[in-house]
Amino acid sequence: MSYDEIQVYYHAALTGYVATWNAYIDNLVRDFYDVIADAANPKFDAIHTLAMSMTENALARFNTPNWENVRNLLNQYTGYDPINDWGVSQVSMNLEQVHQRLNEILRVRHSFAHGSDMPAYVWTQSSSGRIRLTSKSIQETEVFFKNLVKVTDKGMKTHIELTYGLTNIW
Repeated sequence: MSYDEIQVYYHAALTGYVATWNAYIDNLVRDFYDVIADAANPKFDAIHTLAMSMTENALARFNTPNWENVRNLLNQYTGYDPINDWGVSQVSMNLEQVHQRLNEILRVRHSFAHGSDMPAYVWTQSSSGRIRLTSKSIQETEVFFKNLVKVTDKGMKTHIELTYGLTNIW
């Protein structure tokens, strides 16, 4: 297999991880509304329906799941601010490094999705200076997103338990 063919697979893998992250966030927000629903309380149900409608409009416009957009979406439409949870890392990254890596991944995906040059980051640059994705960078991206989903899920669960008094939600 040629270098160019391998890069196509790596680009597809990175694109898949970003798409999965985007879908996860969409589903997390919808799951939040499903879990807190209380049809037995008409006043709450009326507000819930209104909030869910506004949230669906926001989700329809949500297409760049970078740090700022995800954090704002979660905070504005669920009340959950993931910032403290995102600093809890099993991949030896602090909060700033998680912030930086998530946005870098989105910029790299954006570059080949729109036909521009891939940005040069430590994880996209070989020792010879060649800008490309590698098997290692794809594996690190997978581990990165798995961890981010794990801590975000745990944080949302805690938010719902503390705010709404609901337990055993997922």
